[in-house]
Amino acid sequence: MKIIIKIILVLLFITGSTLQSYSANGPTDPAGKGSGILGFGFGPGIPFYGGSGFGPAMFVHYDQSIWQAGPGTVSLGGQIGTSFFWHNYSHEGIGYRYHWTNLGFVFRGAYHYGWKVPGLDTYAGFGAGTLISMYNDDGYNSGKKPTHVGFLPTAFFGASYFFNDMIGLNSEIGYNFTYVSIGLNFRLTK
Repeated sequence: MKIIIKIILVLLFITGSTLQSYSANGPTDPAGKGSGILGFGFGPGIPFYGGSGFGPAMFVHYDQSIWQAGPGTVSLGGQIGTSFFWHNYSHEGIGYRYHWTNLGFVFRGAYHYGWKVPGLDTYAGFGAGTLISMYNDDGYNSGKKPTHVGFLPTAFFGASYFFNDMIGLNSEIGYNFTYVSIGLNFRLTK
């Protein structure tokens, strides 16, 4: 939980610095054809193969706008993410702690609608990749495999607001390492 608070404070500091340095003067089409966006996000994780309660998750993604499609653009990219879950269990005076660590690698594609509103980027997309779920039960044999490798589908809706040509706030909802996330996006090209 302490790491989540530290991440929030760093994001607030970066956002505050950006707002003081730049006016709300973002690009008219942040994800236009030829644009590359690198994003970082965090939020409550999805317990893919186990876990309960709150588990933090973080991910990094890159989206490259490849072609124009009507009023928007189609992007292709990739994503790496991780989430952590744990559960404490006590039975007849003996305590156990279960741990799940999930690591995923996803190829993703999205459609970015071109609203022509300076700084605004909205998008929706799907992804597919591999999930590695590592399980540890502190010595108690529950019959679960210690490591599971499987297929990872994702679906997401997102929005970004760029304060200038480079930096923006981002949020996504869906089934994508997190149910809801907040983070930063950086435009690297165009």
